[in-house]
Amino acid sequence: MASEPSLKGSVITELAEDLNKLVVDGALSCSELERRLTAEDIAILESEIVVSQWYSVKFYQRSAELLRDVVGGGRNEYLMERGLAKGEKLIEAGLYQQMEYATRARVQAEVSPEARYAAYGRDLRLIVTLSQSLLNFTRWSPIPDPDHADRYLIVVSEAADYPDALAWATQGLIESMAATHGLANLWNHERTGPDRIVFRMSRSA
Repeated sequence: MASEPSLKGSVITELAEDLNKLVVDGALSCSELERRLTAEDIAILESEIVVSQWYSVKFYQRSAELLRDVVGGGRNEYLMERGLAKGEKLIEAGLYQQMEYATRARVQAEVSPEARYAAYGRDLRLIVTLSQSLLNFTRWSPIPDPDHADRYLIVVSEAADYPDALAWATQGLIESMAATHGLANLWNHERTGPDRIVFRMSRSA
């Protein structure tokens, strides 16, 4: 496992593909690519990315921010939309057991609000274990929202190296899981401290 904060190649494959396509299409100049990325970043772009291999999270940060600025008009919502699309593809592909579980939509089978709340909490506890498959840093904890009896928080601690670009994409990924339960536009996030990010439900499940 990589010693620095890293993530699996499966997270960065589309970033690399999209950046390379921008260069080939002439929408992104080589000089701008070299200005925004490091020599190590460019070497990754020119290599065959292995989905099970570890890559520096800094590569993700710089690449995602570059795509956001060039394609997304500087909007962080663009990163969230990418995360949503990525989550949908992962669910469809059945790549991760946790996401296969999400497709069972057990929440929708429960009748009472209390039962739905409990069922969604069980799903979240399984869903957040996905982070252990994709990241070699941070700790994730789904907990009841102390301000709302019918909602949950996902607290990401030890997150000093977790870039904001990835937090926006993660919000989209979590939204894709919620969508399997028929719950759209359910989550938002904020960095509540230098090493703490909180994903928060905007309404009950």
